[in-house]
Amino acid sequence: MATAVIWIPAEIDPVEPALAKCLDYNRRRGYRLEGIVRGPWESVSYMVTNREVEVVIVSDLAYMPSVPIPRIEVADD
Repeated sequence: MATAVIWIPAEIDPVEPALAKCLDYNRRRGYRLEGIVRGPWESVSYMVTNREVEVVIVSDLAYMPSVPIPRIEVADD
């Protein structure tokens, strides 16, 4: 089972729709959720770099970071 974190960028307001979408996506995929991070990309990138999580879930393609990481999934399917 992959480990995941939900990333909610700081500029998203209100957060509830994005969070609900990501939580549902995580549930459907069966990932072990390590947490929800709200803030700039740097606030979650260390989790990926240190291999604390395998998947970062974002609510929309528009919030993908400009720096590539191994696995980011958009909760849009």
